[in-house]
Amino acid sequence: MAANGWYPDPSGVRGRFRYWDGTEWSEQTTTDPASAPPPKAAAPIKSGGAGNLTWLIALGVLAVVTVVVVALVLRGTGGIVGGHPAQEDSNSSTPTVSAWDETSTPTPTPPPIQSGGQMIGCPVATNTATTKQVSGKLTADTLTVNTISGWMADSMWLAPIYDLHAQTDEVYYGWMSNIAVGLLSNADGFVEISTSAEQLMECFASSGYYIDFTGRDDIIPGEQISISGHAAWRIESDIYVSGQQVEGDVCDIIVVDLGGDKDHLGIFFSSYSIGDTARGAKVDAAIASLAVTG
Repeated sequence: MAANGWYPDPSGVRGRFRYWDGTEWSEQTTTDPASAPPPKAAAPIKSGGAGNLTWLIALGVLAVVTVVVVALVLRGTGGIVGGHPAQEDSNSSTPTVSAWDETSTPTPTPPPIQSGGQMIGCPVATNTATTKQVSGKLTADTLTVNTISGWMADSMWLAPIYDLHAQTDEVYYGWMSNIAVGLLSNADGFVEISTSAEQLMECFASSGYYIDFTGRDDIIPGEQISISGHAAWRIESDIYVSGQQVEGDVCDIIVVDLGGDKDHLGIFFSSYSIGDTARGAKVDAAIASLAVTG
């Protein structure tokens, strides 16, 4: 059972937090998770399955509370809670990778939202960087990918990734396709490309990122590829949801070894709706353009 505290509101409203007293949700809400507990708890609040597929990201209560809530492009709304071991997700086709404990005071996991799966705890990036962007490219350090014509540049925040640069394309209100590049810090436990790729895919394939997540099927369960002579590991999965206008997403993750002198790995990730061959072709063309420069 999760510890008492303010957690992202399971109804899915961005920036709103609701108090969990160990038994039930409060009727009161707040925009400041550092505020005092409400005077008394009210009737339990059930998850609304809001269907707003824009990502709701919130850092949980740490020694110093930092809350970042940004609309993301991957499907679903859910809290990303960093700094504790991943939990087993019974709906995933592959076992959860364990041993993610990058902080000395782990953040408690909120009670599972009623969405067909469990939230997966993911590390929170400790590094910061901002690679200067040039026209026609998304770039993180030396990892680059060609942009997709007509897709919009988008500011994203994803808990384990820093120096993240993305494009999105709206499928319908609240559901988007995307491509993005970023970095994974060795200090956060990302030191090996295949393990890091699986850890990131498990973050995506869970009800923490996809509301009403129902399951995952791997198209490419894991293969080593080469990006400009650099070793890389690719996983491609169908991630299924219920109650939406689409069946789910095709998600790609490619983790790249940028070189032994780096304290980080590069990452590319993308998503497009299952069966959307037009957007899928554009994403495939972007993947073919991946390169490591310098």
